[in-house]
Amino acid sequence: MTNLHIPLQDERTLWSRLREGDREAFSEIYRRFFPLLFRYCIRFTDDRDLVKDVLQDFFTQLYLKRHSLTIPDKLKSYLLVAARRELVRRLGKENRRAGETLHEEGYDFSLELSAEHLLINRQHEEKTARQLQRSMYLLTDRQKEAIYLRFYESMGYDEIAGIMQLKEVKYARTLVYRAITELKVVLENERHLLSNQ
Repeated sequence: MTNLHIPLQDERTLWSRLREGDREAFSEIYRRFFPLLFRYCIRFTDDRDLVKDVLQDFFTQLYLKRHSLTIPDKLKSYLLVAARRELVRRLGKENRRAGETLHEEGYDFSLELSAEHLLINRQHEEKTARQLQRSMYLLTDRQKEAIYLRFYESMGYDEIAGIMQLKEVKYARTLVYRAITELKVVLENERHLLSNQ
């Protein structure tokens, strides 16, 4: 992965060198920022070729108009804004050419979790499930049975009361709520202990 945490001074130096026509500085800016801009722009359209074309044109124009460029406070933000503007403009042209009209915002933006993010979530869910399983051992047998009937068998409180031979439905509800409350306390204590390690 490229290092996009370029020190501000390095960004300014690169940008100044680009403005003076330094091709190596231009190549370095392209190398560092093209992947970021591509990942961002591909969220607006699934047409990868269009995005590549737009970014190629964008960088070409950047070099051709280098003398009129100002030095931005934050290069990364500047490039994201400028590339986004160019892509949205091109998407508008493409849609008009196809006889389509753009919706109110003028574009779609796709946001999906990365495979890495999904893996982290899955690992977190598995860890939580293990903690929950350990916590279940602390419940009374009646609470375990009520939890099972309610959440594993999707039974109503009246059915739970009947099966467990409870005098009133409110006793079934109380068993479930107390079990949930105890589980929450145990899980919260475990999270607190883990966060302090």
